[in-house]
Amino acid sequence: MTWFDSHLHFFALQQGDYDWLKPDNPPFWPDKPRIACNTTERHLMTQSQGKVDGFVHIEAGYNNRLPWREIEYLDRHCSLPFKAVACIDLTDPQACSTVDNLLRWRSVTGLRHILDDEATTLLTTPRVKHCLAHISHRQLSFDAQLDLTDSKAVTALLNVISALPQLKVMINHTGASFLAARSAKKKHLWLRHIQLLSECPGVAMKMSGWEMASRDWRWQEVARVCDALFERVPYHQLMFASNFPLCGWRLPYLALWQGYEKLVAQLPKKVQRGLLHENATQWYRLNGK
Repeated sequence: MTWFDSHLHFFALQQGDYDWLKPDNPPFWPDKPRIACNTTERHLMTQSQGKVDGFVHIEAGYNNRLPWREIEYLDRHCSLPFKAVACIDLTDPQACSTVDNLLRWRSVTGLRHILDDEATTLLTTPRVKHCLAHISHRQLSFDAQLDLTDSKAVTALLNVISALPQLKVMINHTGASFLAARSAKKKHLWLRHIQLLSECPGVAMKMSGWEMASRDWRWQEVARVCDALFERVPYHQLMFASNFPLCGWRLPYLALWQGYEKLVAQLPKKVQRGLLHENATQWYRLNGK
């Protein structure tokens, strides 16, 4: 079985900005130098031993002021089937014009503004909600990265989804919040919020980003998270992803996907292929539908 990776990043350090990868800028991760290097489709193919046959590239900070520059770079240097989630500053007064400009590139299928700790404030701001409505109107998706144990943030997101039922929302790194939760209350909140989000037909969730919660995560922990998701979320709303190259903090790319295959080995073949490949191509409209 081949894989379609729904969440990865390439870095071209000599051409793009990548301010977040520079040592003097946050995040101040002590292991940041391990990922602050050029990463290309060729590296992906080598590390996957050719088992990846397509991907979704998530904005990586190439040029946040002119996000189409990253798309131009990808279109020049990628040969595998792919779609791109471009950077968008939802607070920018010109954000809607930027969205329209990005539509010039057929590879662009969605947008991302990393919400994180600002999720509640951003998702309740009129300008941000107006831009999200514009994104929905243009039939683009939104990649939402936020703490799923934060009740106010999840409520704000659910309110946006209720107001914009046509908006497709991809939840980034669904498992990370659970692995990072240090209390039974936090874990309960994650489970509750996963259930609520799963009831929205326009929401999909990416099982990835384990290293963002714990650099030394264990497969037993990931299996528990996945089991909890499988119990609460329809399979067609789930997909595996790598967060390449950040996943390399924990283990090689090939080993990560082989581990995913083992996690789902007992599921029906159709479900396996959905989680490892087909769901991502459908949610991110690889075929333009």
